Amino acid sequence: MIKNLLLIDDDHTTLRLLTLMITRQGFAENVFTLNNGQEGVDYFDQLVNNEEGVAPDLIFLDINMPIMNGWDFLDEYSARFEHVYPDTKICMLTSSVDPMDKLQAFYYSSVITFISKPLFKAEMEALRSHPSLNHFFSTSTLN
Repeated sequence: MIKNLLLIDDDHTTLRLLTLMITRQGFAENVFTLNNGQEGVDYFDQLVNNEEGVAPDLIFLDINMPIMNGWDFLDEYSARFEHVYPDTKICMLTSSVDPMDKLQAFYYSSVITFISKPLFKAEMEALRSHPSLNHFFSTSTLN
């Protein structure tokens, strides 16, 4: 199970549904939500300054948001925070079906996948076995 998951999306209904699904599927222990990319940058600023919060293992990031969109967040994150939190991975979770958005997403080294909303159980299962995340879902135990 992922320890800390950060959802960045401006749609409150989407955030509630994702949180419910993630919890029911046993995908993440802690789910944090933010409403736009600027809140995401502010969150990481607080982490870097040891003010509060925990580094997420995974971020679900929307593209189209007010104040600061997902692309602008990725630019800031890549330039300022990625080297500090190299284990944090990003999953683009967006309503966009534009193939150019999908191509652009993979220019960022922290982006591991691009999923068009809604998030289905099959996509969550694929994430469980993704090479960057599968260690969170290992069924082996140490004796």
